[in-house]
Amino acid sequence: MDLFVSKYFNKIDKKGRVSLPSSFRNILPKINKNEIILYKSIKTPSIEGCGVGRLKEIAKRINNLDFFSEDYDDFSSSIFSEIIPTNIDKEGRFLIPEELKKYAKIQNEAAFFGQGHFFQIWEPKIGLNNIESSRKRLLEEKKSLRTILTQQK
Repeated sequence: MDLFVSKYFNKIDKKGRVSLPSSFRNILPKINKNEIILYKSIKTPSIEGCGVGRLKEIAKRINNLDFFSEDYDDFSSSIFSEIIPTNIDKEGRFLIPEELKKYAKIQNEAAFFGQGHFFQIWEPKIGLNNIESSRKRLLEEKKSLRTILTQQK
């Protein structure tokens, strides 16, 4: 499977390292196997992580915006200026930079949530609450992919 799926909870060690789940490591492209891209989510108090391919897709979508618009400036500044490429060691561990840990309120444990083509890193309780809220919205509003995609056309 070439998607980031499932959820994992990993402790942060004394040196500040956390293990990227092995199933997530297996998704990373062979060319950049030891690198992940981390940045602050612009939608939630979490960290988003991905490989270089996903970053290129984000850049392509931002590039489709009017170059002189505030939207272009806001998205490019909010994402690209805060990207932190991070290396994964031989044991699959990496450092979450302090500014990102502070943003996501992560202290001793990190929760990894697969999001398909990217993943999120949360403070565990906040992340679980987010999943619960997302599911509740879908159920209450009876949303389906078909109805959402049909409305976009």
